[in-house]
Amino acid sequence: MESAERVFAEDFAAARHTLDSGERSYVVTPTGAWCRRVFIVGALTERRGRGDLMQARVADPTGTFQVTAGRKYPDAAETLGYIEPPAFVAVTGRATIRGSGPRAHAAVEAEALRVVDRTARDLWVQKTAGATLDRLEALRRGLQGGGDEQVTAVIERYETTDADLRDMAGMILAALESAGPCDVIDIEPLAASDLLLAALEGEESITVDDAIALGVQSGLSAREARKALEDLLAAGECYQPTSDTIKLI
Repeated sequence: MESAERVFAEDFAAARHTLDSGERSYVVTPTGAWCRRVFIVGALTERRGRGDLMQARVADPTGTFQVTAGRKYPDAAETLGYIEPPAFVAVTGRATIRGSGPRAHAAVEAEALRVVDRTARDLWVQKTAGATLDRLEALRRGLQGGGDEQVTAVIERYETTDADLRDMAGMILAALESAGPCDVIDIEPLAASDLLLAALEGEESITVDDAIALGVQSGLSAREARKALEDLLAAGECYQPTSDTIKLI
């Protein structure tokens, strides 16, 4: 699968151009990110829609991403439907430019979406800052005549100046100041069924829908939560007194 670019919301929201490289078209941002797919982490601040047509706003320290989830990736749409704002979420999706002219705006079509914690958000900020700084350095070299074709194309489209680079560096600094220190500890990930079982502890009786919602809030996608529930039923960890109710053993 094609890798996903890390971009800050302010940079992505300012994207107004799509450029071709080979046989593919990319959304290109002012910092020089060539995006077909993006990976973003931020706070889900708004969610609207229902079923397989959902829209959301996800905020990072620099601004807001516009996110859609639809029929093409139904698990992402269903998962989004279970998440109540505010919540930190990680989204992998397709970069698109919607509209034209002054109404054009960049958006993310979610392929996968899940709940995360603040530590994951802060780690994403740090890694995204590093990737953005690398792009700014490439632009700086490009302004001095040392850029490759992609860098030159970005500078021409956005008429990039040294002052623009300073403003973009300020965006990075502001983002880093908002993120806390991240000490990443290598922890063996829990199986989906174990995560769901832990989420269900203390629930004497719960509907299937609410059980899936708890799984989503624990970091699973809706599809993963449903499969985990099936595994728990098969393992005898819980049972269904009625078709839409779950009880732990």
